[in-house]
Amino acid sequence: MRKSILILCILVSQFGFSQISSDGIPVSFSQTLSREVPTVELVAPNIITIEKEDNDNALKGKPYRYAVQLDCDIDPSKDGLWENLENDIRVWRVNIKSEGAQALGLYYDAFWLPSNGNLFIYNSDKTKLLGAYTNANNHESGFFANEIIEDSELTLEYVQKGEGQPIIHINQVSYAYRSINKARSVSGFGDSESCQVNVNCSPEGDDWQDVKRAVCRISIKIGGNSYWCSGSFINNTEQNCKPYILTADHCTFDDDNNAYATTNDMNQWLFYFNYEASECENPNSSPSSNTMTGCSKISNSSATGSISGTSDFHLIELNNEPPYDYGLFAAGWNRANSASTNGVGIHHPAGDIKKISRYTQSATSSGYDWRVKWASTDNGHGVTEGGSSGSPLLNANKQIVGDLSTGSSACSPAFLLNGSDFYGKFSYSWDQNGNTSNRQLKPWLDPTNSGVTSLDGKVCGTSLFSNFKASHTHVLTGYATQFSYTGTGNPDSYEWTFYGAGVSPANSNEPSPVVTYSNSGNFTVRLKVTEGDDESSEIKSAYILVDSEGSSIDLEEFKQSLNIYPNPTSGIIFVSKENEDLTQVKVYTILGKEVYSNNLLNSLKIDLSTKSNGVYFIEFSNGEEKITERLILNR
Repeated sequence: MRKSILILCILVSQFGFSQISSDGIPVSFSQTLSREVPTVELVAPNIITIEKEDNDNALKGKPYRYAVQLDCDIDPSKDGLWENLENDIRVWRVNIKSEGAQALGLYYDAFWLPSNGNLFIYNSDKTKLLGAYTNANNHESGFFANEIIEDSELTLEYVQKGEGQPIIHINQVSYAYRSINKARSVSGFGDSESCQVNVNCSPEGDDWQDVKRAVCRISIKIGGNSYWCSGSFINNTEQNCKPYILTADHCTFDDDNNAYATTNDMNQWLFYFNYEASECENPNSSPSSNTMTGCSKISNSSATGSISGTSDFHLIELNNEPPYDYGLFAAGWNRANSASTNGVGIHHPAGDIKKISRYTQSATSSGYDWRVKWASTDNGHGVTEGGSSGSPLLNANKQIVGDLSTGSSACSPAFLLNGSDFYGKFSYSWDQNGNTSNRQLKPWLDPTNSGVTSLDGKVCGTSLFSNFKASHTHVLTGYATQFSYTGTGNPDSYEWTFYGAGVSPANSNEPSPVVTYSNSGNFTVRLKVTEGDDESSEIKSAYILVDSEGSSIDLEEFKQSLNIYPNPTSGIIFVSKENEDLTQVKVYTILGKEVYSNNLLNSLKIDLSTKSNGVYFIEFSNGEEKITERLILNR
């Protein structure tokens, strides 16, 4: 975002993000392949030089850079490892690494997959998985890009059954050096400032749950750099959900080289929809999102990248239609040159999860801009930051009246909470930046030539939007947590998948299952819900942390209600329990294989004398809640 001179010197599927992709997992996730995978290691950039450039660029009002591109030359014909498996299956794998990166992303200048090929990308500990990418991701330009993965090392795995040869050439790797937090930090999930308010906080976000689904985070590639900006999916008078995105013109312009992003650059832009905290609190790890790759320029406010004397707008069209199950919303608009008395801004400051800022006094006119000051709310005092550029200013009717161009609001020092932000007027963008269609919004957003002054938003996807929460996301090893649905709609069915060894159950069709985690580590959870013909999925990567410091459902009550002895045991275990509801008992190996099951109404003695020595987990249940204890068998 272009911050005014007033600032002066105050100055990242399934398992991860979900791009258009198919189901499935890599072959290496389900079977051991025979050979070590070669690694292509790229030299990290000079971070000291980059930080100095970023400080200078902030004073110049340039967009918020978060990554630089490392040039490379990677393709299956010369890099990595091919392996031939049974049933005419071939697998190609390669590791890509660059020390110190917070995240890596891939840019392809040649990409074309045959109909029998699947491409996967995952991080070093396999907690983030992208894909499968298929021939559905092919674009006539031959260009493609992947979402960032939060790691300094990733693996590509291409799987093909039968004849054919993929075209996969990676010419740049995106080295993300900031705004990528794997876990919650003191200041919030990402790099935005502490006063910011998550879009699902109440009451701030209560009335904006539909239009929030129009706002997206945009990773904008211009040459060798990647920047964060914000944008919004916007409606047109044909109301056909044509994938137009409104953002700021200055986000797309490289001041240093006096040039806009090229056509090839734009074919590699990434659009992150629904990237937000599910509740008011910041999440423990990066939430999932729905992602689109590539766009083309439709119209913009200037031929030179200057915001002076313009409304600083840039209208683009996505290369593909967003899938119906993304549940997106095309925001409405109002082109009247009259000040909105109150409303909100919804945005992605510093590329962070979606935030909301509220204004309660009328916007004031400043030529081609609306000037806005933000108000304090129950959960903070939302402002804007670099990365918020291009985000919509919404009036009380949830209609776009401007896009963010520049400003001076900030969380600190405190006086900047009352700083002014400037949004290019929608009314000026409509037809006043120039006389031709490539300088106006009118020809594109009113293709029917209706002449209407305002247009409401439109739902362009399912209203069934999957989400869930756990009673405990930090669980004591060997104990349980309960999951519950928090999404929209009224699901007819639930399909839960709980990934990882020592997790019981691994699958469930219950609305609110109780799950026991026998092993320490980070665990991913997936929920797919259906309602009639609609379906929606949510995957939370590394959502459950299990270790010796966690907690559990009714932990103290369970601990006091039973006792198993002796432990360690030579084979015979006795159970003493005060809670008569605990009627079921099961024993699992450390890898989660069930080796014993019985009803405690029949016996309070468990015989494991025929089992091998080692560590086991013994699980007690009342049919809803479960408790698991570690058991050592040593004869």
